[in-house]
Amino acid sequence: MDILIIIFNYKTLKLYQLGVILMEIKIDNVNSKNYYDEVLGVISNYKKLIKNPHQKINGLKRQATILTGISLVFLVVFSILYLMNRSYSLYLIVVIIFAVAFVLGIIYYLLINRRVNSFKNVSSDRKLIIENDYVELIVGEEKSRLEMSDVQYFIINKYSVCFIPRTENSKLIAVNIAYKDSILSAIDDKSIIVDNSSLY
Repeated sequence: MDILIIIFNYKTLKLYQLGVILMEIKIDNVNSKNYYDEVLGVISNYKKLIKNPHQKINGLKRQATILTGISLVFLVVFSILYLMNRSYSLYLIVVIIFAVAFVLGIIYYLLINRRVNSFKNVSSDRKLIIENDYVELIVGEEKSRLEMSDVQYFIINKYSVCFIPRTENSKLIAVNIAYKDSILSAIDDKSIIVDNSSLY
């Protein structure tokens, strides 16, 4: 799935041409890690959100921390059990399994953190254009468009608002929560809006 993650942090300009709203938002590359982490969580839970958009999304770093913590707890418990009864080889097998899970959890966390940092380091000029028929992201010379007819939901989270496409082959576009009101004013079909901010 081709994913586009964007940050809103600058100035909004609205133009009116022949009765069609054109919103152009210039984008800066300054944003919190919580924003990027949450958007990664949205991406990883895409299929769940399509089925049920009304749910709280945890950032991937939080998910990785929880899974690593659970692995550590079981690792300690079964290590103690094994030390108390070394003749029971099943304990050793379980210890090895949770030891591997713990290491993989740490690696997963570090990879997520590295990816978040890579997003923060992107410095290309960007802007988002919203018309009645589409939303388009421009990063440098690259343009990515999501037709409004292909938007399943516009979900409002804690740090981000996201255009969720109907299919995985389309673009997922996320923006900073600070621009929620500006974006909402440009959306004609209010039925696609899902406000999950109260879940946080």
